[in-house]
Amino acid sequence: MSRVCRDLLCLLNNEKNCDVLLCVGEEGHTKEFKAHSLILCARSTYFAAAFGEEWVKKEDNKYILNKPNVTPATMDLILRYLYGGVVDLASQRASVVFDILMATDELELLELLNDVQQYIIEKKDEFLSDNLVKILRKIWLHKAFIPLRNICIDIICKQPSILFDCDEFCEIPESILMHFLQRDDLDLPEVFIWCRLLEWGIAQNDELTPTSNISSWTKENFVTLEKTLHQCLCHIRYHNFQPQEFHDIVMPYKKLIPKDIKNDIIQYYIDPETSTSQWKPRTGTKYHSMKIDSVIIERTMLDLISLWIDTSKYFAHKTFRYELLLRGTRDGFDNATFHNLCDYKGPTLIVCKPSSSNAIIGGYNPLDWIFNKGTYGNTNRSFLFHIKDINDLNSAQIARIINSAYAVYYHTSYGPCFGGTSDLSANGTNWSSSSGYYPNIGIPRNFTIQEYEVFKVIS
Repeated sequence: MSRVCRDLLCLLNNEKNCDVLLCVGEEGHTKEFKAHSLILCARSTYFAAAFGEEWVKKEDNKYILNKPNVTPATMDLILRYLYGGVVDLASQRASVVFDILMATDELELLELLNDVQQYIIEKKDEFLSDNLVKILRKIWLHKAFIPLRNICIDIICKQPSILFDCDEFCEIPESILMHFLQRDDLDLPEVFIWCRLLEWGIAQNDELTPTSNISSWTKENFVTLEKTLHQCLCHIRYHNFQPQEFHDIVMPYKKLIPKDIKNDIIQYYIDPETSTSQWKPRTGTKYHSMKIDSVIIERTMLDLISLWIDTSKYFAHKTFRYELLLRGTRDGFDNATFHNLCDYKGPTLIVCKPSSSNAIIGGYNPLDWIFNKGTYGNTNRSFLFHIKDINDLNSAQIARIINSAYAVYYHTSYGPCFGGTSDLSANGTNWSSSSGYYPNIGIPRNFTIQEYEVFKVIS
């Protein structure tokens, strides 16, 4: 540790000229810390906003900030980081390290957040073995924790009993349950998934009795359960049941299942070879639904892009498939090739790899590309993105269209173009950017690409 850091820690320890009082912890486990607003503001945008906009209480020229959701042990380590620049994670209990991670997100300490998250990922066997579901529930809605979230998902898909057999299963949010029901690589018998889903739905309603008392249920009971499970029922792979299983275990709840699904299942059992069912079995193949034929972009990046594409509900998003239409080094970089292979194919994702950086740049067009000489496509769902460092997902930025009338530009003399002022424009291997109709996210004004790919986005 440098002399400057040691001196700053001494300043923290002797509390000289402190003008901040931090009251942390919950009843019975509280502690007060004294600190200096100048240092806190310089090290954290959260504190800079709190003190600068004065939304914290001030008495006798001292800022008083209550943080009941931060433990005393965590705040002690956070302050030592803010003053001294280091945190000794190896000497802390797993629970304390995880508390630090959650605090870094709230206090907007991005550098420390990345370090702690990477430490947990590297030590995942130690940190996640006994607390995986609890951790997943806490980080599920936090964009900053997507890398750790993906690790938790990977582990559960390999060992789904961790989630489906845990004591807290009936307490997990619907968005987590929906995510796993939609996956093709969940290696569990469908009948077990069905039974646990029923238990989860019943647990959300105090007036419902356990499944063992189904004979006493009223019509209103079934209506209540159907409302609770409405979003989940369509993701059960009913065709994975054996006929006897379906008769004995599913049919008692036939009032929950839409009539068209029941008819489809019956037809499947009568003559499976002529059935027109679109149901996909669970394959047990890792990442089956998220595979992508790409030399540029990885699955973890696609997780984030999928969230951007489907904004209906955070993390309870659709599973998209990405079908490669064009690869520059395989098919050519010329504009005619782009139009020949990509026009009239529906929604597309464009990704490119600049020659002189470790970045990925691209955009999403929910409309068709069309062969035209100078018209615009109107949509409010298009966006550009800039992942400045492919090894750091937190470097990803998104720019959604500002003026929907100029979302995309169609012209035979160009490849993919976004915006009325060529916010992102492709001409062979020479690409350019001039912000105007999309926010500025640091895409270079002019750059050469070494590779680009176009994918058809299939929901």
